[in-house]
Amino acid sequence: MPDNHTDDGLLELAYPYALDAVSESERHDIVGRLGSADPQTARSFGRIVADVHETMALIGVADTVAPAPRLRENLLTAIDESHRPAPDDLERRRVERRRRRIARVVVAAAAAVAIGLGAAAVTGQFTAHTPSEPTVAQVMASPDTHTATAAVAGGTITVSASAHSNAAVVSMANVPPPPAGHVYQMWFMPPVGAPRSAGTMSATTMPPPGGEVIPALDAATSVAVTVEPGTGSDQPTSAPVVTVPLA
Repeated sequence: MPDNHTDDGLLELAYPYALDAVSESERHDIVGRLGSADPQTARSFGRIVADVHETMALIGVADTVAPAPRLRENLLTAIDESHRPAPDDLERRRVERRRRRIARVVVAAAAAVAIGLGAAAVTGQFTAHTPSEPTVAQVMASPDTHTATAAVAGGTITVSASAHSNAAVVSMANVPPPPAGHVYQMWFMPPVGAPRSAGTMSATTMPPPGGEVIPALDAATSVAVTVEPGTGSDQPTSAPVVTVPLA
């Protein structure tokens, strides 16, 4: 039977994940767990990541407001302590409490900025900085986001797609760069008709660890990746090295 309960351990990892305070191997493990998590957990994880990113964005744009001097120090300390080994059950419980401190510190950061700027100013800043396409966090937080992971070239590709956001987030782990003189090219595969290019990846433009947003999902039902010559092709010239379903 499917598990209808949220994975609290995975949700606690959302805070250090959002703050880029995990190693590459930890990030890969978290993405893999997200791919097999129940929808409620995946949505909750995405919302936490979105909330943390919005909070940190507020701190970043609040040039005239200095957060409490120990705010960043407390945040980094909480993250560091949450990753220390837990030799026994008592210590594990202590580590779990430390992880929860991360959430409290992030909330404190938001409060400090909001008090300094005022509610109206905060709203104005968000309006002025709203991007024209969704962010990684917004796609991950969409209630209809579907995440799938597939093996490719000795590594993995993970695609999180949301029809509501009309976008997908693509991330790769341990995937070697394409051969010299070639690129990886992603294709949105519609239920009928020709594939539509979703962008190319060279040796220097592979997706970052946190993933990259690919907009204009439209009616695509899967994402395929081919190896193409030069800077890419109008249509695939080879069989896909991997195809990832979007539902």
